[in-house]
Amino acid sequence: MSNRRITTLASLLAAAALVAACGDEDTYGAIAFSHNTTRAAIVTGGWTQSEANDEARDRCDARDCEVVLQFRECGALSAGTLPGGRLIIGVAEGRSTLEAQTAANHACSANGGENCRDIPGLAPRCN
Repeated sequence: MSNRRITTLASLLAAAALVAACGDEDTYGAIAFSHNTTRAAIVTGGWTQSEANDEARDRCDARDCEVVLQFRECGALSAGTLPGGRLIIGVAEGRSTLEAQTAANHACSANGGENCRDIPGLAPRCN
């Protein structure tokens, strides 16, 4: 293989690695939540926002699942309780899973939630 082909191949591989590391900014994510069943789903990688929304509602798997967040970067859901024990949620987008989860926890607390934190088994996700 010639040096020129090796250099071109190396450049293509480096560009592909950079795209993979940065995520796909042309995809969409959504979080759906059911207030009746407390089921939730986080979906990433939708080719359109509508596709991501539909898939999130389908994966949430309850009649009243509604999209509570649409996002392009990373999305997270947090849950806590209101005085009296009623469930409250917070959702947020961020540039990383940590940033999104921290913002979701703050959103839950700002809505009066106590002990707001991530939901086990429902980790924040990025596109």
